[in-house]
Amino acid sequence: MELKENELFDRIIMGPPKTVEDITFIPILSVTLGCFKSFGTGFGGSISPKAFIVIDKDGNLSFYNLIPDENPLDIINNIS
Repeated sequence: MELKENELFDRIIMGPPKTVEDITFIPILSVTLGCFKSFGTGFGGSISPKAFIVIDKDGNLSFYNLIPDENPLDIINNIS
């Protein structure tokens, strides 16, 4: 993944799985941390969900994309 100007960290990661009544949810998150030095110094960050992988009690997988314009295969291929 290509980093933007002045960013320290920009990754797509899998969050910890959570199980609720025989259904497991695995979040796919975009994590960005940055330091900017224009007219002073600033530090910021964001964590935002991109998709969820859902596994039911029979082991069936489902993929739910939360970003409509983004290709699901691109999301999966960029997981760090």
